[in-house]
Amino acid sequence: MYQALRNIIIVIAPLLLIWSCSDVENRPLQSGSITISDIQFEATGDAATFQDLSGTPIELSNFSGRKVVVNYWATWCAPCIREIPALSRAAEILGPEGYVFLLASDEPLETITSFIAENEFNGNFIKLNTFFATHGIQALPSTVFYDESGQEIKSWLGAYEWDSPELLSELRAL
Repeated sequence: MYQALRNIIIVIAPLLLIWSCSDVENRPLQSGSITISDIQFEATGDAATFQDLSGTPIELSNFSGRKVVVNYWATWCAPCIREIPALSRAAEILGPEGYVFLLASDEPLETITSFIAENEFNGNFIKLNTFFATHGIQALPSTVFYDESGQEIKSWLGAYEWDSPELLSELRAL
């Protein structure tokens, strides 16, 4: 029984990883969406779930009243990297409608900031202060949508063209 379950996991895990690592079109970035600096933060203490790139503690509750899209990514994840420009463009388009896009990595702050500087990416990059698995993230990239009250509404596994008309419509409908 244990051997059969192990064999199933060995077959399914790589398939899930391959499926979640779908390609997205790579286009130049735009800027001007809502940024983390536009949001007023309350002190959340040392046990905050996230922090911005200057080390300020952040919780999703800081974004109350806004629709929040959290994309979980890593510097070593090629599909994640290809997806970042589309997320940035979607943030640019939906920002005026009350959406905030956060790009969360669990890597060290130095790794995240160096990577962003080297690649000249724009966006609301944040650090997850725990491991992905602690939040139910099993594969990268993964994206979670929260409504204005902070309720998780939907999640997506894999890379997407977030600025496509179809996905923009889907996000607006949530």
